[in-house]
Amino acid sequence: MRRIIIKILQLSAYWPLFFLFRILFNFKVKGTDNLQKAGNSFIVVANHVSYLDPLSVFIALPFRLKYFPLFYMASDYFYKVIFFYRFIGAIRARMGQDLELSSMAFIKKLAEDERVVIFPEGGIYKGVGIKRRPRRGISYVAAKSNKFIVPLKIESNLDGAVSVMGGTIIDLLTGRHWIKMVFGEPFKIEETIGKAPESLSELRKASESVFKRIETA
Repeated sequence: MRRIIIKILQLSAYWPLFFLFRILFNFKVKGTDNLQKAGNSFIVVANHVSYLDPLSVFIALPFRLKYFPLFYMASDYFYKVIFFYRFIGAIRARMGQDLELSSMAFIKKLAEDERVVIFPEGGIYKGVGIKRRPRRGISYVAAKSNKFIVPLKIESNLDGAVSVMGGTIIDLLTGRHWIKMVFGEPFKIEETIGKAPESLSELRKASESVFKRIETA
């Protein structure tokens, strides 16, 4: 029942959000043809620049019934505080837990031929010029599910450190912000280090390789 509710809500919200983003931002999407190569069930991995990223990823996907519902990683804090999150596709990140426990929900959704969105950085990094190291979870989920990974690079002048909206209301209304979404070529996790990662060090190296593919998408 929850899946049906999520799908209905997401499909209903797609076009209103799409047009809102087109009005408020110079919202552009490239590389959507790469999604066809990944099939109907895949993992979207993206960098994290603002609190609007989950919505940006959502409306960057083509409006196709086969791409919905979409499930995405949500921070433990927002998942607990905003109860409605679980009805729009959020999956609790379970930060600090072991890989098997924190990845279980994502692997289960992929086994059911769903689509999931993971931010390998684990959150929005507010530093300047330095990027957070990607976490091992993405490699673990990809190895256990054997699904294609679709890298998605989010380019934007939104600043997650400014506010929850990623900028001032005045900036939003005056069109000073822009968002560009670029989907890269899908790949399997084995392509990162030449084999399915197993040890913690292999998972780390594979995750770093995944993040490099996001940066070069």
